[in-house]
Amino acid sequence: MRTYARFGLRILGFATVGFLLLPSLAASAQTGSGSSTSGVDLRRLKEEIRRELFDSMKDELKDEIKSELQSEGGVGGVKEDSWAEEEWKWEEPVRPELNFIEVDGFFRFRYQMFKDLDLGLFYTDSTVGPSGAFAGGTAPNVPVCNVDPRCSAGREPGSTLGGANMKLRLEPVFNVYEDIKIKMQIDILDNLVLGSTPEGFPKSLNIPLVAFSNTQNPPSDGINALADSVRVRRAWAEVMTPLGQIRMGRMPSQFGMGIIANEGRGLDTDYGDSADRLMFITKVAGHYIVPAFDWAASGPTSATRLLGTQGQPFDRDQRDDVDQYILAVAKSNTDQEIKEKLENDDIVLNYGTYLVHRTQAFDAADFYANGSPNAGAETASLVQRDAYAWITSLWIKFIWRKLTIEAEGVGIFGEVGNSAFSGNFDTRDIAFTIQQFGGALNVQYKLLQDSLTLGLMTVAASGDSDPGWGVRLLGNATTARGDWDGPQQFQDGKITNFRFDPDFRVDLILWRELIGTVTDALVFRPSVQYNLTEGLGARLDLIYSRALTPESTPSDGLAAEAALMRTADANLGIEADLKLFYVSGDGFHAWFEYGILFPLAGLDRLSPNVDLPLADRVMSAGIAQTLRLMLGVTF
Repeated sequence: MRTYARFGLRILGFATVGFLLLPSLAASAQTGSGSSTSGVDLRRLKEEIRRELFDSMKDELKDEIKSELQSEGGVGGVKEDSWAEEEWKWEEPVRPELNFIEVDGFFRFRYQMFKDLDLGLFYTDSTVGPSGAFAGGTAPNVPVCNVDPRCSAGREPGSTLGGANMKLRLEPVFNVYEDIKIKMQIDILDNLVLGSTPEGFPKSLNIPLVAFSNTQNPPSDGINALADSVRVRRAWAEVMTPLGQIRMGRMPSQFGMGIIANEGRGLDTDYGDSADRLMFITKVAGHYIVPAFDWAASGPTSATRLLGTQGQPFDRDQRDDVDQYILAVAKSNTDQEIKEKLENDDIVLNYGTYLVHRTQAFDAADFYANGSPNAGAETASLVQRDAYAWITSLWIKFIWRKLTIEAEGVGIFGEVGNSAFSGNFDTRDIAFTIQQFGGALNVQYKLLQDSLTLGLMTVAASGDSDPGWGVRLLGNATTARGDWDGPQQFQDGKITNFRFDPDFRVDLILWRELIGTVTDALVFRPSVQYNLTEGLGARLDLIYSRALTPESTPSDGLAAEAALMRTADANLGIEADLKLFYVSGDGFHAWFEYGILFPLAGLDRLSPNVDLPLADRVMSAGIAQTLRLMLGVTF
């Protein structure tokens, strides 16, 4: 009511000033007109003065009254006064502003260089072809000159690989209404290797040699790159209802620590799981209940370029779909809730379970093998697949004071009744079962006013006794003992090696670059991090890796030669990774990383050169190193 008192006093003050000025104004009016002023003229003059004074006073007090009312609880408290109801008709209601478009994302620039990434295990000749610390059919991790014996003979073989890449990620949110949002994820120049689309590729009459290139062309799928300049990765809608939230579309898939479902969020991620999903989220007794359905694969559709790309295509058979039914239950606090609990010295306990059932009756195997979307309408053959899987994940996170413990365990159980890669309804191949287990435990403790963080991560992934790591399943059946990678189902009719999501990172060299993901392994990673300031510091990780089944390692090829009197070794290597980082308050990120891998006997292999004496065919793995520079901006 203080404002209303001032309002009355100002009216009185303005009226008094007007009353005192009236005689002089009247006199001025008489002098200016040269005659006496009538009563009507005086009344008109009084009315004009009153109106001008009141309008001036109203404009001056408008913002002040509104501000005070808001500080006292909003406009609602004034509406009991009939005078206030009349006077506030010229005020618009106070509502929070809703921005229609909000955009998050990041830009990153990465440079990395590798020294002896092949561990000194690379070998090639005209008869055997290239082999080494990489899977058959993939690009050798050595300079191209090393792959050509004539080039490597004419020039000294190189030992370094390096280059830069970039990405711009946009994550726009369209706020259709307070309870309705449309979200997207768009990648621009996604992991574009800088210099990979020069003006002279493909060759043109103007630029017959790339040495004459003056500019870079935009990447175009199938012309000068394997992906277009712009890739829409995800688009989905979120609608809040009185019972819970509905999500529909192609959206990120994430649970727990990201062992089995990892959306790939972060400045240094390269993959990211997306799901074509219909999901419902509600909260009961402090727990999120999330049923969902995924179209993991729908098979060929009726779309064909011959008939044009417009109109609505349809799925040609539902029985060849890979359907996925999901139920997740989790208790998860927000960052703000966690902060408040820790400030009150409370314990934070979050946990959840993720249950998935996946089925497929038939499979359009030829359609997928041919790789042509245009062939979907002509597909006329299906293979009996008879596949199913049950996936379960348990996650828990405990925080108390300076201690954080987080763990996740995953189990996958299933069966594939027919493993045929192509053919028709009568084509049959071996059946196999799936039994996979994986888990991770991460412990962190903070000291020195949170400047020093000590950590220990333990990772375990079940293995398989078939040759190779099994990262690329169901591949060539002719693999031999000691091969770097290979299928896992032929020896015992089972696939038992668990594969972590590739965005779950534990190191810089062995699992990230040489193998591709953590599988068939036991990994220990102690770490220490010290922050000089909130955004400036250093981190050191020591990683010891050991295979759970030594028969999967390259060293099993040495054990296959009885004359060498060696056994397969489970010890893979010890790696040290150092990171110096800086993060500014306005979203600029810069860090430098150095990694060095000291291989152990499990990575030694047998040279395929049968012309050498057996003792000379033993190839001992050597040290590999990497340097990485990351510059990025988040917004």
